[in-house]
Amino acid sequence: MPDNGNNLNRRQLLKYSAFASAGGLSAFAGCSNNGGSSGSGGSGGSNGSVSIDFASNWKQRRTTSLDEWKLSDRQAVPDANKQGSTDAWKQSKSVKSAPWQPPKGWEDSAAADVDSIQVLNFGSLDYDPATVATYAMFEDRTGIKIDPLELVVDQAIPKETAFLKAERSSPQAFEVVTTSSFSSFADAGYLANLDALMPKDEMWDTYQPVTKPTSTWNNHVYTCPAYLEASLVHVRPDLLKEQGVPENSRKAILDGSWTWDDLEAAMKAFEGTGTYAWAYRGGSRTYTLRDFEKMFYQAGGTFYENGKVKVNTDAGYAAVEKMVEWRNKGWVPNEVVSYGQGDLADGFLSGQFAMVPVYGDLVSKALAKYEKGTEYQPTLSPKGGSSTPNPTRAGIASPTGISINVNASESQKAAAMLFGDALLSESSQWWEFVVEGNQSFSKSVYDEASQAGVAEFADIRGKQMTLNQAEVFPQERPIKQHVSQQVQKAIAGDLDPKKALDQAQSFINTILGQ
Repeated sequence: MPDNGNNLNRRQLLKYSAFASAGGLSAFAGCSNNGGSSGSGGSGGSNGSVSIDFASNWKQRRTTSLDEWKLSDRQAVPDANKQGSTDAWKQSKSVKSAPWQPPKGWEDSAAADVDSIQVLNFGSLDYDPATVATYAMFEDRTGIKIDPLELVVDQAIPKETAFLKAERSSPQAFEVVTTSSFSSFADAGYLANLDALMPKDEMWDTYQPVTKPTSTWNNHVYTCPAYLEASLVHVRPDLLKEQGVPENSRKAILDGSWTWDDLEAAMKAFEGTGTYAWAYRGGSRTYTLRDFEKMFYQAGGTFYENGKVKVNTDAGYAAVEKMVEWRNKGWVPNEVVSYGQGDLADGFLSGQFAMVPVYGDLVSKALAKYEKGTEYQPTLSPKGGSSTPNPTRAGIASPTGISINVNASESQKAAAMLFGDALLSESSQWWEFVVEGNQSFSKSVYDEASQAGVAEFADIRGKQMTLNQAEVFPQERPIKQHVSQQVQKAIAGDLDPKKALDQAQSFINTILGQ
């Protein structure tokens, strides 16, 4: 779910699959209900048990360069009004020239028996051109069609839980927000083991640091990186100057060296003006939690350490206390108690806020309204203030992956694994960043986009991505929902900040038995 108010334009893809043999290379060995291997054999449809070697020539399939995949070819995409069409993308030079090919020998695997795979997608594909482009590339290279099941996320997550509990075999693949329901699905045995897709540790090196820890659970791969959203701070330099924000703080904000102390100096400068330097969202389970998380990490916090989940720490207290303090001082609007998904982005675009900490997909909208440099630029997250225990410049990352239904047939899992390989290609990740405006799991995409001058602020976005945090821990979805509820009560003035996190910790201890 993006922060920019496009409600659910998220998307993604689909399917992925299969399963790993003891050697880690069989793309359709049998899957047990706990996601583990039932052996290196297993029937894989009429083609029998034939391995797909995802390690062979993986760099050639998944990485590229501006010399190999030329910029003019990459940019030859369908017109904007046709980017929701798989057929239009298939006819485009961008897809036709993309270097990704499925692993050699896949035609002899069970995947070749599959005509189509159904995937549950968060939201409408009309808003997901990168997903559609990857569908087109995959269908063009394999002949296997993707049948998307498009559901808004509020419906999708309960429906995922329902069909998985019912042991239904379709949809065969589905999106999973890896810092939410992923660990619960994996623990319940609902997800097929995908170790075969990443059999060598070095295969992770081409991707962002958050990729491996948010794709694995109990040392096994259960989801394939699909698309990535992450923190960025959007700034109106002109408003900071007009409002008299101290020059040293203004400079630090714009060059990315700032801290909460500089943020508070900016907030103070806007006192009583009817506009604000900053705001957060205090009325949404999802977005209140995200805005708390950013400050929690910046204060030096971490949710999961040494096998335990803990939020009532010095960093946790510092984050909530600042959120409450800023509202009490009038440094953020009193109405933050009702703010949800798109309120910060909308307020920034209307001139109500000089800075907002939302995801990077706001960049294009901001540039369409404001002059680059003088009226708009993004910057890095601030470090926690001088009173925080271990200040960092972290933001948050929200990776979404594609997991495979453990009850799908082995041939469908094998076909979906091939799709996972396509998702991991630089072609797919380039479309995500340059065409759709999400962050990219691929490290090289930022450098190439910057070198080619085809994505605004690629350097800043790439640097922030290396700083962003994402954690996976047991019972993550219910824990985060409860923490968010307690933080909301504190922001609203209904609960002391320290007591709010202490009560959240009591809930965590109970459900985890820690």
